[in-house]
Amino acid sequence: MKSLSFYNKIYFVGIGGISMSSLALIMKSRGKAVLGYDRSRSKETAMLESHGIDIAYEIDNPKLDGVDLVVYTAAVTVNHGIITEAAERGIEIITRAMLLGAIAEGYAISVGIAGTHGKSTTSGMISRIFDLAPGRNPTYAVGAYLPFAGGCYKIGGDESFIFEADEYKDSFLSFKPTTAVVLNVHHDHPDYFKSIQQIISSFGKYISQSEKAVINLDCPNAVKAAENYKGKLYYFSVREKTDFYAENINIDGGYASYDIVYPGGRSRVRLSVPGEHNAANSAAAFAACYINGLTPEEIIKGIGAFTGVARRFEKVGEINGSTVINDYAHHPDEITACLKTAAQVAKGRVITVFQPHTFSRLASLYDAFVASLSLSDIVAVTDVYSARETDDCGVSGRLLAENTHGVYCCGLDGAAEFIKSNAQKNDLVILMGAGDIYKVWELLKNNY
Repeated sequence: MKSLSFYNKIYFVGIGGISMSSLALIMKSRGKAVLGYDRSRSKETAMLESHGIDIAYEIDNPKLDGVDLVVYTAAVTVNHGIITEAAERGIEIITRAMLLGAIAEGYAISVGIAGTHGKSTTSGMISRIFDLAPGRNPTYAVGAYLPFAGGCYKIGGDESFIFEADEYKDSFLSFKPTTAVVLNVHHDHPDYFKSIQQIISSFGKYISQSEKAVINLDCPNAVKAAENYKGKLYYFSVREKTDFYAENINIDGGYASYDIVYPGGRSRVRLSVPGEHNAANSAAAFAACYINGLTPEEIIKGIGAFTGVARRFEKVGEINGSTVINDYAHHPDEITACLKTAAQVAKGRVITVFQPHTFSRLASLYDAFVASLSLSDIVAVTDVYSARETDDCGVSGRLLAENTHGVYCCGLDGAAEFIKSNAQKNDLVILMGAGDIYKVWELLKNNY
């Protein structure tokens, strides 16, 4: 693609997505004419329309006249009707990742946070640290709502850009951050990545495009991905002594504190987000910020001020005296981390209502899903959120419920009724999954 200055009118296909809506607003703030398409109305599309962005909801009238660039999300296929029409008109077409990569290249400091798990939390944490540091005024784009920002992005100055680097379909290979952060590398997205070796190779390519890299020493696959890296390499760990490492970790009520040891010093870190796994995320954040010139005091202040992102162990309300948590966990490793945190903070039983996300992931990691969900006192499972897939993998939510000695819930209404009938005082109820399981709370709030 050409320089961003070349384009005047940009069209976003799937503009209502959380990342796409952020990029649309960033482009509008740069003086571009912005419009787009989405298949349904949502809070995001309403917000965009309130900013004067025209959105089509029918593909038979996409309003492509005068458009010189079309951007589409990975959730949309290249044979989508609007993309096909744009191609016939000779309009340049790029992916969301390509646009994000072009935006990032304009900053002296760009930090791209990658990993199978923890990207949104760590991206949000680094954004918060930079945000509070005097004189930094970062721009950031994160794949989750940030309560402190009132959105998932901020348009700041021209010096620093923090963004989430998604590995799906090798999207992150469009990015060339000055600092690449890799939190972990595990098998996921089996509809695209056919082996762990393919994933490791992709992460290796991502790392190779950066000047500096911050790598999790505790994750063998991440270390392997960085084996041939030629830039300035830094490791972080919560187990071993290395460039940046945590020791004397203490968990109190589910919240971690620890000593961070860094080149030339040691400081005490206290987290305001629950979960022992966030000790590693915050150590990565500390390292990424430190090597980009922030002081230990500035970093520790930002870590302490960060209270999380939406749908990551987010308290949404109460029912029958129980606390209801919304969590995005959709991979066995994430489920394990979430349920270990839940056990540390719960006063009563942990009740998990899980919505599997994609048939291919459930089939590929089935035994691990069964094992991770066993950490919950009570398990209920809904139908699979199919996303981009068809049901041809031989698995189902009903089968997972049976194999976890849980309860099958038919639809979101069934999940809401299950919670209403079973949640008791002091229980911790977790609405878990990356699909639309979060809507169960709306049903509970409005109907019960």
